[in-house]
Amino acid sequence: MTGFNAEAITRQVPNALTILRSLLAVAGAMALWYSYSWSRTFETPHWMGDPDLAISGLAGFAVGAFVVAALTDWLDGYLARRWSAESPLGAFLDPIADKLLVNGYLLVYVLILDAPAQVMVPVVAMILRDVAITLIRWSSPKGLGEAVRVSLTAKLKTALAIIVAGFPLLAFVLGIQNNGTVLFGWVGALWLVSAMTLMTGLDYMRRPAN
Repeated sequence: MTGFNAEAITRQVPNALTILRSLLAVAGAMALWYSYSWSRTFETPHWMGDPDLAISGLAGFAVGAFVVAALTDWLDGYLARRWSAESPLGAFLDPIADKLLVNGYLLVYVLILDAPAQVMVPVVAMILRDVAITLIRWSSPKGLGEAVRVSLTAKLKTALAIIVAGFPLLAFVLGIQNNGTVLFGWVGALWLVSAMTLMTGLDYMRRPAN
């Protein structure tokens, strides 16, 4: 009979957190969209009970899911290094989870804002870049085990992308989402992150294959 292997279980925690981030990213983005669309029509499924509670509950979940998911972006990497639990699977899943979190919420913002060009263009550019890089990594001869050195620019880009994706939620909580100056600043930051995303994508594709 095999005994309880605490170390083996511990080594799976970072990957579990990464998977949790992916699930929270999708669920949170969906909750954000439904809370917005239902607030426009004020029609919710009967099984959800009071519409006000359902809408506010989904909005609260969208904010909470983003915060928890963003925290796991730091925590899974920290634990993997601390417990020497880095793995090819984790290295592959971690950036995908980040992409789901950032792009999922940004895509909902595009829908909420009726997709104005100044928001839609940078978001679509980021999504297409991320899809292309993921497909390239997936089709790499080294597969999931491909070692990818993350540049300082890429790390900064990821941090800024998470901040930009989460800022509208903070603005909503603070009640400043309709402030023209705040919106202008956020759009500018979005374009900056989009440019950095494309730049890091080009850098990745220029790397020589080993």
